[in-house]
Amino acid sequence: MQEMQGKIFSDFEVPSTSDGSYVGRQRVTEETEKHFKMKFEQELEQINQRLKSSKAKVRLFCIGGGIQLRATLPLKPGDTHKQGRNRKQYFISLGIPANFDGLKTGEEEAYELGKLIARQTFTWNDKYLGIRASKNKGITFREFYDIFEKKYFETRKRTNKSEGTFYKYKTKFKKYFLNDEVISENSLRKIIIKIDRPAMRQEFIKLASIISNILEIEITFKDLALKVIKKKRDIPSDEKIIDTFNKFCEFTENSASFNKMTFDCCRRIKLIYALLVIYGLRPREIINQPDLDWLISSENKHSTFKVHESNKTGYREVFPFVPEWVELFDVKNIENIELLKKYSSNITDYKNLESKVSNIGHCFIRYSFDFKPYDLRHACAIRAHLQGIPIKAAADNLGHSVEMHTKVYQQWFGFENRIKAFSEAFQESNQVEKLKYEIIQLRQENAQLKLENTQLILAAKSNTNN
Repeated sequence: MQEMQGKIFSDFEVPSTSDGSYVGRQRVTEETEKHFKMKFEQELEQINQRLKSSKAKVRLFCIGGGIQLRATLPLKPGDTHKQGRNRKQYFISLGIPANFDGLKTGEEEAYELGKLIARQTFTWNDKYLGIRASKNKGITFREFYDIFEKKYFETRKRTNKSEGTFYKYKTKFKKYFLNDEVISENSLRKIIIKIDRPAMRQEFIKLASIISNILEIEITFKDLALKVIKKKRDIPSDEKIIDTFNKFCEFTENSASFNKMTFDCCRRIKLIYALLVIYGLRPREIINQPDLDWLISSENKHSTFKVHESNKTGYREVFPFVPEWVELFDVKNIENIELLKKYSSNITDYKNLESKVSNIGHCFIRYSFDFKPYDLRHACAIRAHLQGIPIKAAADNLGHSVEMHTKVYQQWFGFENRIKAFSEAFQESNQVEKLKYEIIQLRQENAQLKLENTQLILAAKSNTNN
């Protein structure tokens, strides 16, 4: 499988995108499928060339999601030829799927059929007539679990990102789908309808669609989707963000009962908190290969943070949304940097990475923060809007599309932020009106001075003439 992966995707670069939304992910999927199709067609052509060179009178064709053999054969039992001949061209379906394993099987079957034709020993048996000795009983969820990874990566390039996505699917499959029932539309639907949370059900629909696509079962689950009800989400204000940080610092520094491991963990959380606040990073971007040496480098004049290319939307260099907070939150504290560097470098596999990323959220709960890690990212999106930063620049800084950026700050733009936005707008408007009034006054004063100056000049001339 690894060899096949290299053959298919060795020259494929996964498209980089700053769009982490469905549209952005769909673009990556479409490009991957396009590349897979191109490689598949190239391999199919090469196989047919090999068949031709070996004088085998059989060719392979991809028809309706399967691979079929085409050859001129004796007439089928009960069949006739329009011109009365005893041979005819047929397409033979042997139930071979249209994938790279299927191409290998198809080539083997083509050579076998070619030998029968050359020796004139071909007969229409059950195999070539498409008659199965026993009805196919299908595959169970437990059987599918064993081949899930192999099948999934037949059409996808293995990257940190794709392996991470698969890990989530496989974990969910093992927990909710694994049983001895045969996979069918009915059995998949039974699992999905047990889930009553809209977002989680959508995840199950996605996984069920992947399973059915792999097994070439034509099903749609759109009718099972539940309407997502937007939950209230309180995005913390700048004051609350700073106050929470200061209280946490006091808590950690005044707790004599902490052992070294707990104390180091708290210092690491302080730095992670600061990075989330200042750069609006995704939690994973802090743990997955962060360039912490660059963060404290003397060459880093603007205190930017470099996100590694293996993250959700690829590489980007992030400018601090509030530059003065870099010092306020003690971001470049060397001891804290070293603790995070050790923590993020000691990652053995994706499961370990996932665990450490999830631990950030657990720490927010453990230390009674009133918000979630992602709320700090949303706060940056809102703050950028209030700061007047151009939408494109803010979106690029956060690593998502303009559409996603607009959606985020519109969705979580709370009442307090609206008051602030209106107040600033009114203040700016009042300032403009005030300046306009001052300009009018200055113009009037200027006109008055010009008049007085003219009068003085005329008076001086009159005195000279006298």
